[in-house]
Amino acid sequence: MRIERVNIGLAIEQRLNELGMSKSEFGRKIGIPQQNVNRILDKSSIDTDKLVTIGEALEYNFFREYTDDLSGTSNAVSLSGNNNQVNGHGAHDNINGDVSAAIWEERVKALEALLAEKERLIKVYEKMVEGKV
Repeated sequence: MRIERVNIGLAIEQRLNELGMSKSEFGRKIGIPQQNVNRILDKSSIDTDKLVTIGEALEYNFFREYTDDLSGTSNAVSLSGNNNQVNGHGAHDNINGDVSAAIWEERVKALEALLAEKERLIKVYEKMVEGKV
């Protein structure tokens, strides 16, 4: 197992984008004011207790980001003590033995969808400004 350097703020922001969750909603879920959410997203590191809370709120195991261990011993990691998968991935990740590639592919797809939606909204706003809507 090798420990990776991770910009955790960026990883959290990517998960928010994947979920389509606003910063305000995220702040409410973890019990902090919205203005403090930006501080979390700007950090490259974070307290582990806070990361557990964030992982539970976003249903994702961020600790997995720090390792490249592909041994497949357990992909279903629960941060909340129940049997629900926090990381959103299951045994199918090990079919090709490359969990990291699958995760990045999912992130790229989610970000592409988010970008397409933002581009659509920009066009709608442009039409509104032109008085066409």
